[in-house]
Amino acid sequence: MKANARIESIFSYAVAMDNRGLRNTIHCIGPEIFIVNSDHSAILRFSLRKNELEFDSPMSFNAADYDSPNFEIQDGKIIFKTVEGNYERKKICTLAGYDPEDIRKIYRKHFKTGKDMDFSFYLSKDCCPLLDEQLSHTEISVEKGKLILRQRNVYSGTIVEVTSKSKGLIDEGDLPDSFGPVGLKTKDFIGLFTYCDSLSFHPVGDFLIVKDHRKRDFDGILAFCKYDEIIGMFEEEEEKEEETDGRKKQKVRRNKQKAD
Repeated sequence: MKANARIESIFSYAVAMDNRGLRNTIHCIGPEIFIVNSDHSAILRFSLRKNELEFDSPMSFNAADYDSPNFEIQDGKIIFKTVEGNYERKKICTLAGYDPEDIRKIYRKHFKTGKDMDFSFYLSKDCCPLLDEQLSHTEISVEKGKLILRQRNVYSGTIVEVTSKSKGLIDEGDLPDSFGPVGLKTKDFIGLFTYCDSLSFHPVGDFLIVKDHRKRDFDGILAFCKYDEIIGMFEEEEEKEEETDGRKKQKVRRNKQKAD
C-alpha cells in the first residue's frame, strides 16, 4: 500500500507527537485511523474521505517505527520501503499488540456518550504559545461565565492564566456560570492544534470530546486528570527517609501523575 498525502500527514502527525514523549500507536481499520498515546489518556480519530482508499486489513504499529508512505504487511510484520536511486531500503517492524477493532469499539462507546453534552466551547491555536509547555498540566474552568485556561507551578507557586481578549483566541459561546476546574496534560492539549487551527471542545463526565468543527474529519477523546488537595493534578507518594553515613537524607516529595 502507498499512503496518499493526507494519510502520510496523519502518520507524520503521530510521529511528531511521539517525539514529544507521548509514545503513540497508530491503528488503521477500514475508513478510520486512530492514534492512541501510551497511557491511553488520549485517543484521536481521523476519518478518511470518500475519495481515499480504505484499509483492506486492520493493522496497528508504533508511531516511532513509521518510515515511509510505501508499506505492506507480511508474516505479522509491517515493512516500510524506501527507494533511492538503484537501491531499496526495507525497515521491518513488529506490529503493535493491539486489535484495531477493540480500539474502535472503545472509542465509539465513549463518543456515543457525548450526545448528552451540557455545553461546548471553541479554541484556536493562538492560545498555545501563551501556555508554558514545561508545566505538565493545563486546567480548564468556567468562572462567572468566563472560560479560563490556567497552569500552576507547584514548586514556585507561579500561575499562568489565559483568557479571551479578542475574538479568535477563545470563543466562549454559551457557557454555564461555573465549571471545573478539570485538568488535561499540556502536551496532549497543545498537540491537538498541530493538525487543526481551530477546535470545538465538549466536556462529558470525566473526559473531553474534541472535534474539528470545520472539516469534520477529525475528533478525539481526552481523559481529565485526577486532582489532589493542592491543585487537583497530583497524587503524592509517601515520603521516605534513608540513613546514609549516620545522617538522614532530606525528605523528597515526588509527584505521580495519573489520568482517569
